[in-house]
Amino acid sequence: MRIVIIIALSLFIAGCSQQPRNETLAQAEQLIYENPDSVVRMLSPCWADSTMSEPDKALFGLLYTESLHRSGLLTEADSLIILSENYYEAKGDKEHLARALLHHAIILYKQQNTHEAVLTMKRAESMAEDLDSHGFKWYLYLVLGDINDNVGNYTQTLRYYKQALKEARQYDNKGWIVRSLNNIAMTFDMLGERDSLRYYTEQAMPYAENTEGDIRATYLVNLANCRLAEGKHQEGKDYLLKSMSYAPTDYGMQLLANIYMEEGDTIAAKEMWYHLTNSFSPDVSIQSYRLLINYLERCGDTKGVAEYSQRLNEVYHNLYKRNDAAGIIELQKEYDEQCEKLHQYRLTIALLSAIILLIIATIFFIRYSRKRIDTLNARFAESQHQYNLTRSELTKMRRQKEREQKENSRMMKEIVSRLHTTANRGKTASDEDMNALAQISYSQSEKLHEMLSSLNAKEQAVCLLTRQNFLPTEIATLTISTPQAITNTRVRLLKKLFNQTGGAKDFDNAIKAIDN
Repeated sequence: MRIVIIIALSLFIAGCSQQPRNETLAQAEQLIYENPDSVVRMLSPCWADSTMSEPDKALFGLLYTESLHRSGLLTEADSLIILSENYYEAKGDKEHLARALLHHAIILYKQQNTHEAVLTMKRAESMAEDLDSHGFKWYLYLVLGDINDNVGNYTQTLRYYKQALKEARQYDNKGWIVRSLNNIAMTFDMLGERDSLRYYTEQAMPYAENTEGDIRATYLVNLANCRLAEGKHQEGKDYLLKSMSYAPTDYGMQLLANIYMEEGDTIAAKEMWYHLTNSFSPDVSIQSYRLLINYLERCGDTKGVAEYSQRLNEVYHNLYKRNDAAGIIELQKEYDEQCEKLHQYRLTIALLSAIILLIIATIFFIRYSRKRIDTLNARFAESQHQYNLTRSELTKMRRQKEREQKENSRMMKEIVSRLHTTANRGKTASDEDMNALAQISYSQSEKLHEMLSSLNAKEQAVCLLTRQNFLPTEIATLTISTPQAITNTRVRLLKKLFNQTGGAKDFDNAIKAIDN
């Protein structure tokens, strides 16, 4: 924060003539939200500069007016901000136009042109909904909250202050957060809701240590008010006195005057009432006049009573002339209703447009779908024809395969029967029978053929005969071997073909399990 202020002061000392104007304005726009006082000092020397371009004049008028308002300095001069407003409206610059509208509205309100001020401010609010500028929206909602607070429209006041709090949290500015919480707490105090006053004051506690000036003073006043409501008068008084060291506030002085009166210190209370009769808050001013007049009556000061009674009547008279509370509330209500109607109208138009587009799209979709369906039907018919042909071919192939399987099964039975007969006669299997056994076996199992392709003729014979449940003695006879040699071969093939260790029976089970 210090670095930012130092940069701003350096720019001020250097003067506008030593750097490009747009650079000065760019620096000012970066500082406008968090350091408006620095922007006032930066831009003051440029007031009479006649060399600025039209865009720079528009930005200068906006930033200078905005910095004054954000610094708490009000002005009734509106020529600068009107120039900015007209420029940004012509250019369609929504964000800068919304800001210009807000600060023009503040000047109009200061000029007591309440009707136009509220309409202009509500227009800025409508535009702000689509903006991603938390710093601007925080100040906008704060001002709208203050306007409604001035006329006692506390429902709207709380709504705007809570919106300001939301924007302050998103901007992550502790001072703004505390100020928003202070305003909400004070509004609930006006409504007599002490629990809400205490809740929002406690919400501000984690951030309050990093604040100063009016914000810190108002927080301490709210804290004092909570303690007074709890019956802790001395603690409340201490907080009020502490708040005075930061910045005297009318409400704090009013509470302190009441404490002095309860303590019997009428002189201190009287001095504060004298001061508070000039308060900008009509409620505080009127109550102070009343308490002061009552005090003067008790003192027998008839001249003072007459003088301050006359002043109180003038306050009432001026308040009556300026009392446009109902008008402001009704104006906002009408504006919001018009905006809602406009929103509904636009929504209706959008929905109707969407429905029309949907109908057109549906018509095109139906036509396209019909063409697509016709195309798909033709393809389906063709596919159906191809399917029927394929199915017929597959049926033929299946039947042919079934016939082949039956034939192979019959031939296999004949071969196996001949081989059993040959073994029983103690003769060696003929090459013709063994070749026929292999051919039929391999035609029935491609996997078996692939597995046994690396074996020699005798090993293949052992495998094929085993699959047909020949006994080891039969296999030995048919292959001119001994039963033990056949057993050893089976054990060896178990390892070779299946990478397993075990006995001959394990091999028998493994070779028979292929394709089963």
